[in-house]
Amino acid sequence: MSYEQITYEQRGAVALVTMNRPERLNAWTEQMHNEMRDAIKRAVGDDSVGAVVLTGAGRAFCAGADIAAFKEAIEASSTTGSGAAEGPGNWVSFCQGVGKPLIAAINGPAVGVGITQVLPFDIRIASENARIGMFFVRMGLVPELASSHLLSQLVGTGRATEWCLTGRMVGAEEAREAGLVTEVVPAEGLVERAIALGNEVAALPGETLARVKRLLIENAVEGNLEAVLGRENVALAQARASAEHREAVTAFMEKRPPAFARRGQGY
Repeated sequence: MSYEQITYEQRGAVALVTMNRPERLNAWTEQMHNEMRDAIKRAVGDDSVGAVVLTGAGRAFCAGADIAAFKEAIEASSTTGSGAAEGPGNWVSFCQGVGKPLIAAINGPAVGVGITQVLPFDIRIASENARIGMFFVRMGLVPELASSHLLSQLVGTGRATEWCLTGRMVGAEEAREAGLVTEVVPAEGLVERAIALGNEVAALPGETLARVKRLLIENAVEGNLEAVLGRENVALAQARASAEHREAVTAFMEKRPPAFARRGQGY
């Protein structure tokens, strides 16, 4: 697929995907959505890539859905909102099924689907210029992309409720304090920091990363402790039998850095 609304480049072991509609503040479109999915699949299938970073071109990360799409939906008597919850398959399941780490580098305003699309990501960092807005109520809409679940998991029900009912803009530091992002960095260093983080994670054993990610997703809201332990025991048995574990032990005994092989994980 050729890309018109995103760019794709590789920096070391990191695939850098950039939403590239700066003149529209990277407003979400179904075309952009499809291109991002394709870019992530491309990264997953590339053995030289160990992590994916998503950011936005210009001064915004993503200013929500393109309002023109809302107008078209209304004229067509559609009831699917921004359309992001549908698209070609479920975005949340897609992101959670990707074994390689997904990192969001939120460089500026992230509103509506602009922020909900990265709630299923594994790590989110932000620049000092980032602003987060759960704007749905202001548009006569409700939260989407499982954000009514994921946002509460990340920041707690109290904050999630206040953010969603007021639709106010949340600053980068407040987002960090709440747990939505893990760190805030100067704007000019955001992408480099995200790429450094991606390369750091990409150096770790890929199959193990995928197993850890799956355990955290499946066990996060599991109320049955036996089920939690059961999943962990299965994954641990698989890990102990893996070439990655053998290499880690061998490297430790030989007092050298381990050399882990990367390969496609997930889709």
